Amino acid sequence: MKLRILAFLLIATAATALAHEFWIFPENFFPKVGDKLAWKIQVGEDYMGERWGGGSRRVERLRLLTSKGEQNLTATIQQSDAQVEPPAFKIEQAGTQMLVLETNNSFIELEAEKFEGYLKEDGLQLAIDYRQKNGEQQKIGREFYRRCAKTIMQVGTATNDLPTQPTGVDLDIIPLQNPYAMKPNSPLSCRIIYNQKPLANAMVRCWRRVNGKTEVEFQQTDAKGEATFALTKKGKASYMLSSVHMVRLTGDDKADWQSLWGSVTFGVR
Repeated sequence: MKLRILAFLLIATAATALAHEFWIFPENFFPKVGDKLAWKIQVGEDYMGERWGGGSRRVERLRLLTSKGEQNLTATIQQSDAQVEPPAFKIEQAGTQMLVLETNNSFIELEAEKFEGYLKEDGLQLAIDYRQKNGEQQKIGREFYRRCAKTIMQVGTATNDLPTQPTGVDLDIIPLQNPYAMKPNSPLSCRIIYNQKPLANAMVRCWRRVNGKTEVEFQQTDAKGEATFALTKKGKASYMLSSVHMVRLTGDDKADWQSLWGSVTFGVR
């Protein structure tokens, strides 16, 4: 069933312990040339996360994208079987730029009731329908999952179209406008790309966090994989777009499902 909630809703409590978002959060969305920028990998609910522990050498690739090209920073991450430490990096040029991080696969197994609740919370209707059609509602959920996270930063006043371009990750949330080039109170549209193709009927969340409070707007992508959000609030805030996609696996002895989690963060001032 198509989900359309056009107003921002105040998040008071966590809906479920299973709906953990994953995102990159820079120390400053508006750094200056020459700054040594620290950043965090966060996981949690309601855009109020804690530091992601990583472990098992989960980071597969980290890139810095600027108007001059792409820099592979994967080797700069300090990761072990127990933790991951994101490296601060120097801002060397002006303009809009992005950090893009991808993890490798991890496995999770959930009892049937919790798995069904997780599918409903994240709008994964295809998986719900499959389990109903095949009598699997009481079957445990065995799932591989991996994550794709981006953050968009603005250095100085010169903007570019970098945020509107695909980055090649498996689940790519692509703003159709550079958030830092938009007029105040303008809506923001995005396109969800899965395996380089637009993803229709995907639930997308737009999170806004300001003054210790989180609000979220839900939309569902159209046939072109696109959704539009109001972003009409004024004042300094941090935003995140997030989405999850799940596909059925065949012939895998360990897992029945593969999920992909995507996010992109940016600031408004």
